[in-house]
Amino acid sequence: MILAILNFLLSIIATYVVIKISHKFKIYDYPNGRKLHKEPIPRIGGIGFLIPIIISTIILTDIFEKWTLFTIAIMLIIIEGLLDDFINLHFSQKLLFEFFCASFIFLSGYGVKTIGFDIILHPAIALIITIIGFVGVINAFNMLDGLDGELSIISIIIFSTFAYFFYITSNKEMFELSICIIFALLGFLIFNFPNAKAFMGDVGALSLGFLAASFSVFLTQGGSSHIPPIVPVIILSIPIFDTLWTMIKRVIDKYPIFYSDKRHIHHILYNRFGKLKAVLIISLLQLIFSLLAIFTYKLNEIYLWLIAIICFIIVGVARYEKSYNLWVWRSWKANSR
Repeated sequence: MILAILNFLLSIIATYVVIKISHKFKIYDYPNGRKLHKEPIPRIGGIGFLIPIIISTIILTDIFEKWTLFTIAIMLIIIEGLLDDFINLHFSQKLLFEFFCASFIFLSGYGVKTIGFDIILHPAIALIITIIGFVGVINAFNMLDGLDGELSIISIIIFSTFAYFFYITSNKEMFELSICIIFALLGFLIFNFPNAKAFMGDVGALSLGFLAASFSVFLTQGGSSHIPPIVPVIILSIPIFDTLWTMIKRVIDKYPIFYSDKRHIHHILYNRFGKLKAVLIISLLQLIFSLLAIFTYKLNEIYLWLIAIICFIIVGVARYEKSYNLWVWRSWKANSR
């Protein structure tokens, strides 16, 4: 607990320093037609929470010995994020970073070995699914970073959920690391909550996506794990399913699937309810999905897959542009005037 509190304090100090440096050297996220903020905001605030997270990882784990390839992978993601924040990498260049990152995870022995139902995957298929899974989750987190405080709050809820599962599975090392991540994000949230004084940038969003994908593997792919592999999908329903729905919409509209647009759930809810309410709605949805995972993980895997499909549908309804015409939302909007 002392380490967690130190993470909180160090995150506040580090983020404050990063903001000052960003102002001095004009390291800003500038407004454009796709973004929702109206003035330049420091864009590499994620460094503020990554510093205490990295320190905690060094203290709590054998990251340089037992997790050598994992260490290389996370450093690749951090480098990718920084390069993207400063020079805007092409999506093909980012995919190359993430491909090697996922490959190192697989070679370290922490890849996706089963998708459940006691099915052990062939190594070639396991490698492909590991790469798709990591690349997908990493980019899903990055795409979800669209409103002040949105990804910070969602990540706090997600890693709180992972902390619970690591606690009940007696994984003390990962439980303590999860708590440290939560407190580091809480320190950053002070500067990121609407109206934000700093954005986490790609370096923060990509790193959180990498950690979420890694924790999903650590939780479900160990030999003694009794947590079904579909459970992390339920926990990560908002980033994963919002990305899937966005890509489906892009295909329907004949829009390039790897290019940015304003089809994400936060764009749609922002247009209907404004910034703060949109963040609160998305956070509430994340809390519901996390609680759903906690209360149902012991069910038969068939039921868990059905729950995941229901979560997919819920995210689709929540991001449907005409959903606000449903009587509940229309009533809420009328009462808020």
